[in-house]
Amino acid sequence: MRIDSIILNNFGSYEGETTFDTNSTSERNIILIGGKNGAGKTTLFTAMRVCLYGYMSMGYKNYNAYYIRAITKLINNNAKMSKPADAYVSMKISLSSGRDVDQYQLVRSWHLSDSLTETFSVSKNYIKLLPEEIADFEKYILSLIPPELFNLYFFDGEKIADFFMNEGSNTRIKEAFLTLCGYDTFDIMRRNFKRISGGTSASAPTLDIYWEAKQNAENARQAYLSLTEELSKCEDTISVCEADIAELEKSYTQKGGISQEEWNEKVLLLKEEEKKRESWNTILRKWANEMLPFLMIREEIAAVKRQIVKEGNDQKYHNFCEVLNSPEIKKLLGDQTNKLESIAFSQYGSAEHQILALSLEQSALLLSQIGVILSFDVKKIAKCKRAIKKSIVLSAKIRQELENSSISTVQEYMKQRAALFEKKSELLGHRVELEQALTAQTKIVQQEELILEKSRLKLESELKKASINDISVRAIVMLDKLQGILYRQQITKVENFFRSEIKTLMRKTQFIDDIKIDDDFNIYLYRHEPIPCSVLMSALAEGSESRLIEVIGNEALQELYRLAGNKTIESVESYCMSVADSHIVLPIRVDQSSLSNGEKQIFIMALYHSLVQLGRHEVPLIIDTPFARIDTEHRKNISKYFFNKLSSQVFILSTNEEINSAHIQIMKDKIAATYMLENTDNKRTIVVKNSYFEV
Repeated sequence: MRIDSIILNNFGSYEGETTFDTNSTSERNIILIGGKNGAGKTTLFTAMRVCLYGYMSMGYKNYNAYYIRAITKLINNNAKMSKPADAYVSMKISLSSGRDVDQYQLVRSWHLSDSLTETFSVSKNYIKLLPEEIADFEKYILSLIPPELFNLYFFDGEKIADFFMNEGSNTRIKEAFLTLCGYDTFDIMRRNFKRISGGTSASAPTLDIYWEAKQNAENARQAYLSLTEELSKCEDTISVCEADIAELEKSYTQKGGISQEEWNEKVLLLKEEEKKRESWNTILRKWANEMLPFLMIREEIAAVKRQIVKEGNDQKYHNFCEVLNSPEIKKLLGDQTNKLESIAFSQYGSAEHQILALSLEQSALLLSQIGVILSFDVKKIAKCKRAIKKSIVLSAKIRQELENSSISTVQEYMKQRAALFEKKSELLGHRVELEQALTAQTKIVQQEELILEKSRLKLESELKKASINDISVRAIVMLDKLQGILYRQQITKVENFFRSEIKTLMRKTQFIDDIKIDDDFNIYLYRHEPIPCSVLMSALAEGSESRLIEVIGNEALQELYRLAGNKTIESVESYCMSVADSHIVLPIRVDQSSLSNGEKQIFIMALYHSLVQLGRHEVPLIIDTPFARIDTEHRKNISKYFFNKLSSQVFILSTNEEINSAHIQIMKDKIAATYMLENTDNKRTIVVKNSYFEV
């Protein structure tokens, strides 16, 4: 399958009709589409999925309200302003029929008036297909890329980590893996053999038990997947609900709507500012009446202060002399009286006459008042004026906000908001219930698989005793064994591909040395690390295998058994004592959660490439945000050893911070076309062909 062209009309930010010529060859198979964040790359990515798969591209099992709502949001906003609005996504694809290559034109269109209607038409070699032929075509497209494989071929660099590493990822990957390898046909064969056996064989009861156990295990897995899907939809609905709340609040705010509480707060704040200004103006008036006249004669007041002090000192001198010249003191001091009087005069006395002649109480009161005047900071007047001016500006702003605000629709707004929050609360509660149900279902799956394994062993035991004519029953068991063998062979291929890929892509020598994938597609990563023999001997001293597993892990223990040549603790202990080195290199399990975001991305890309190499058909890969979380140093390796090695048609949707001129130079011989997306006003995407940022 090859995509030759894409046309978007009124889809997302693509206003009007926009065409991408994406014809490519096996030698030049990369279509590079650049654009900054918000330019329309993800919209194009979504358009391609929707055109091919409709509601299934969004994870829905049927055409429902959620899908209708999502598509309505994707129709261009300017087109929606004048209803009815029309939009469509068209793709020309080439499909090989074995001998010839057929050209198909796919058009998925929408008409939006009071409601949304969707139409899907297909033309083969310019001849329009009938409805029943379109249904067959859709089934064929789904056989090329089944829903289980959407996330493999429509690779979103920012979300692919969730597909590979979130809870339940092993079940999702296993389903995709079985489909990728074509092993889903085994179920059809099993059902036919079951029908043929008809329950008449000698081992029929045991077969029925086995078949029932197998169905129960399958039902348990399907129930698990349904819960996972329902949980995903619930989380999507929560996101939609949160977006609706944000949109409601934004719209209400833009229209000037505020709550009654906010209105009251603004009015109260306005009154407080008025009270502050009244208080500051009162202070200014007081200063003007009580201080300003004195501040104008500040020097004269200072002179009065000096005069009061001088007269006070002179009064002290006269009081002292009066005491000194009393008969009792004079008789006591004798000739010293005149000398002391002279000393006191030099310190306090004055030849000048008193001008003010104030009493002691008057002097104290006047000096106190003069102190207040002289210590007054005139900057306080300017500061007070600035505060009043600032308050006036703030009050004007609040009045303007009140004039622009409205509380007329607050009741309707609060009603809608409360309804949305109630819905969100219900959804959050439902999510908790689903998470609990998912945990319980995981245990049920494990129990049913254990029952299945026991019933299979019992059936095999009975078949050994049964007639050789019991072919159908034996065939069912044989198919299970064959699927298991083939499944393990394919897993081994993935493991081998991965070991090569990770060494090529990752610059670190001590990152991931090995990978193990079990039958349930749980992925375990290992790093070869030197373990001190002293640590091993300490664990061995307890003589417990479980203690050794606790210290180094089961994979490392199996390696020790291999090195020791015997699966006993004693042989391992002898081996550890015999080694010349003080360390033994063992595979130690790597905790995936401990990997950095960049390391996770490289691990996933290596695993992703290992999986898609098993594909039976040539299918385009659409990769959005290819270098999400990956540092600059590893981008060169990925450009050289990942993109250059992909043989099918590849669409790369990138920013200038991801694929740059250096990476383009590496891939130049593989690039069939380049496009540049520009969206300067965040409203309309403009497409420029044969252009890519600074290149």
